[in-house]
Amino acid sequence: MPQPRPDNSATLRDYARVVLLRKWLVLGIVVFFTLAAAGYSLSKPKVYEATARLMYSPPTDIANPSISSSTTDLNTLTLQLQSIGNTLGSPDVGQRAMSLVPAALRHVSYTVSASVVTPSSASTSGGAIADSVSVTVRAATPTAAAGLANAYAAAVIALRKEGQQASLLTAQNVLKQQLSLLKASQSQQSPDYATLLLQLRDLQIAEATANGDFVVIQPATPPSSAASPRPTKTAMMGLVGGLFVGIALAFVIGQFDTRVRDHRAAAEILGLAVIGRVPHMSRQALIERGLVSLSEPMGSVSESLRTLRRNLDWSRIDGTLRSLIVTSCSKGDGKTLTLCNLAVTLARAGSSVVIVDADLRSPQVHRVFNLRNSEGLTSVALGKTTLDDALLEFKATAHSVSILTASPDGPQSDPAPWEGSLKILTSGPLPPNPGEVVASRRVADMLATLVESSADYVLVDTPPLLAFGDAGALASSVDGVVMVANVEKARRPILEDGREVLDALPCRKVGLVVVGERLDETQYAGYSRYSSGRQEH
Repeated sequence: MPQPRPDNSATLRDYARVVLLRKWLVLGIVVFFTLAAAGYSLSKPKVYEATARLMYSPPTDIANPSISSSTTDLNTLTLQLQSIGNTLGSPDVGQRAMSLVPAALRHVSYTVSASVVTPSSASTSGGAIADSVSVTVRAATPTAAAGLANAYAAAVIALRKEGQQASLLTAQNVLKQQLSLLKASQSQQSPDYATLLLQLRDLQIAEATANGDFVVIQPATPPSSAASPRPTKTAMMGLVGGLFVGIALAFVIGQFDTRVRDHRAAAEILGLAVIGRVPHMSRQALIERGLVSLSEPMGSVSESLRTLRRNLDWSRIDGTLRSLIVTSCSKGDGKTLTLCNLAVTLARAGSSVVIVDADLRSPQVHRVFNLRNSEGLTSVALGKTTLDDALLEFKATAHSVSILTASPDGPQSDPAPWEGSLKILTSGPLPPNPGEVVASRRVADMLATLVESSADYVLVDTPPLLAFGDAGALASSVDGVVMVANVEKARRPILEDGREVLDALPCRKVGLVVVGERLDETQYAGYSRYSSGRQEH
């Protein structure tokens, strides 16, 4: 019965897996962005920043000198503070500032700005400062920055002072004209004359005490370090930016990456339980040692095959499971080598195993076991030979291999005995119509005969599931199907198509064997040392 498709909603673990699978890409982008940001910062010329702070100091009211400046209207105070920034950009202030600095600083490149210190953003030990403004200059040297900041602060105050004094002097001239008129008309004893004299005196005092409404409370000093560039800060910004870009790129690539990374992903797509995981082997090792279960009985591959054997044994508890199709979605997944090595492992453990090479498109079983292929499945299907004559019995150890025929002549050699047996039915001569041969009634009867002949396992090798319909034609004649998926070659769309075909097969879906996965072989080392010197069962 087909298993329900899993929920495709992504979890936090899925997102983390996307990033971890491409961790080297993310790390490379982070390193590049960090180094690029630091390099760019170091390539920029150094800029020093100095600040002079001015505090608003309104003139004393001559009529009420006891009134504190803290009672200044907030709107008036805000306008006065903001006027500093507007004044800094005037040509008069710039010319006056240049006249206050040494000649060496008059041709230095710089920028000047003003910022109001509001009650919510500045405070001292005595409380918030609401009546100050900062004049900041950025220049190429510390001396230039401090000198220009102080010059601009002094120029602003001086210009405001001159403006105030000019206004007061104009008012004094008006009062003097009125006093002259009263004096000429002989009205010096009138109250108006006395009042005008008092006002004139107040204006003269105000002119003498004019300060431009601002005083310098913190002169600028040459900074000890550059304000920019800041390589460390810029590198940290590059690191954060690189991390963001790297993770985003990892997700973008993940949307187009159809590779299947591990056994969990393959099992999820196919909807099968994993019953075996065969570690990765190099192509050269596969060519030299096709039957790894014989050449390396204590190796990690052999141990994984024994695990697969035990899982198959457990799968037989809830029903009959003697004939199995071993297939894959596409060519080159390693199904034939997996089947052959599994058969050897089962036979060495005491099972009676028969291999049937039903891959009439590209048979490989006879090559793995180094057998002749003059007679086989097609010969029996066409009635040219009997099933017993076509079966080849294989017995081997790690150091000796012998091929025995089922003929009355007896064995050709006397190899070390196995507890089980392994017989092989090769494909035989390839027919022009392999699909019809595999789907014929004679092949179905042949499989039934092999099962009834007291064989514990009948393993049938078929062409890839998606390439041809041979596996589907044989599915009704076997008890179950075992899928093989190579995670080094598998692609998500291929496995998704394979699941649709697999779900339609009229037999039990036993499970999935994942091959080619990069496993930690140290987990098998302990078993190998423990089992050394003992006979493998």
